[in-house]
Amino acid sequence: MGVWFNEVFAAIGSAFSNPEFYFMIIQSAAPILLAALGCAVAQKASATNMGMEGIMTFTALVAVLVSSAVGATAGGPWVGLIAAMIVGSLLGYLVSVFAYRLKIDITLVGIALNLIATGAAVYLMYTLTGDRATTTSLTSGNLPKVFIPGLNDIPVIGKIFSGHYILTYASYVLVFVLSFFIFKTKTGLRIRAVGENPNAAESVGISSLKIKTISLTLSGLFGGIAGAYMSTCYLALFSSGLIAGRGFVGLAACMMGSANPGIVCLCCLAFGVFYAFSNFAQHFELSIYALGAVPYVVVLIGVVLYAVYVRKKEQKRLKGLDSEEKTERAA
Repeated sequence: MGVWFNEVFAAIGSAFSNPEFYFMIIQSAAPILLAALGCAVAQKASATNMGMEGIMTFTALVAVLVSSAVGATAGGPWVGLIAAMIVGSLLGYLVSVFAYRLKIDITLVGIALNLIATGAAVYLMYTLTGDRATTTSLTSGNLPKVFIPGLNDIPVIGKIFSGHYILTYASYVLVFVLSFFIFKTKTGLRIRAVGENPNAAESVGISSLKIKTISLTLSGLFGGIAGAYMSTCYLALFSSGLIAGRGFVGLAACMMGSANPGIVCLCCLAFGVFYAFSNFAQHFELSIYALGAVPYVVVLIGVVLYAVYVRKKEQKRLKGLDSEEKTERAA
């Protein structure tokens, strides 16, 4: 046991002293961040998108199929990204239709979407390509990497912040874009109004059905980008286990960040640390299976701590209300 701990501490020390580790954090957090931002825009309208995992899975396959059909050297990955965004938006819209027009519980809709999308993706992959596990028979290509002039030449900082895929940079830019959209635009104000009090929003002429439909469609759009990231940046192929729970991790990050894009980004970076470490530490003589479980254990612990925090906050609020009532009665 002592030897094992020594190996772990050696791996941690080596990781945090290596610029490549921080590069991997930024890269590992990007698809989780995209998924979390999608969940956040839906959550602001009080519409939990439990189907993010399924949306990412199906759109990851769509990106590969379209990219391969167009041609990796003819802009295929870009067309695949656009196709994934369109399909993701349609899936988000379908969630709103089933949840708010057909009156099916939105949590059940999300769970059903995860199951159906995963199964449909594998079936479609086998039907169109003949591959059972991965789309190795297709040449889909990757989106380009960006090497920032000037920054790329700085010894340590350049290795951390330069050379990422263009979609990696876009994911962090979208944090600011979504923050502006939610807090500074008319539509964002309506989304927050519906999320906080749909009856009050309806009383001033805001359609909660329309706003929730818009929010879930945008959520699906972000999920499509996240799915395309996994199959055109993370890898240049699709496999049945490619997403590996990142949609659920994004949902957890959204909840822990109270659907605030800035805080959500920090939560995703925290999860990215453990994803990066699980990849980086494979260079040492540590169990691959144990390392692979680390991010999910951390997510579970984080969700529990967040639940405890919310519960204590609610108890404190209720205690304050009781104190006010007693004060009013005494007066």
